[in-house]
Amino acid sequence: MRTFPSTDLKQTLGDVLDAASHEPIAITKHKKPRFVLMSIRDYEQRFKKDHRQAYAVEDMPEEHLAMLESVLSVDAEEDPK
Repeated sequence: MRTFPSTDLKQTLGDVLDAASHEPIAITKHKKPRFVLMSIRDYEQRFKKDHRQAYAVEDMPEEHLAMLESVLSVDAEEDPK
């Protein structure tokens, strides 16, 4: 991964953007990587949308509620307080 110091971004913005269009690049501060810049195409390929969904207990699908109840009943049997 190529790196560019943050202090040079103003002077080398064109070079930075060109490099980021080919591969992710690191932006450094005090010689340590602090940020990553990548094209939107690379970002979307690497971080595909997560289709998981959260539900309130009263709104969750029946099959999810059944799984939750079964796990809770097993835990209650194993840990009698």
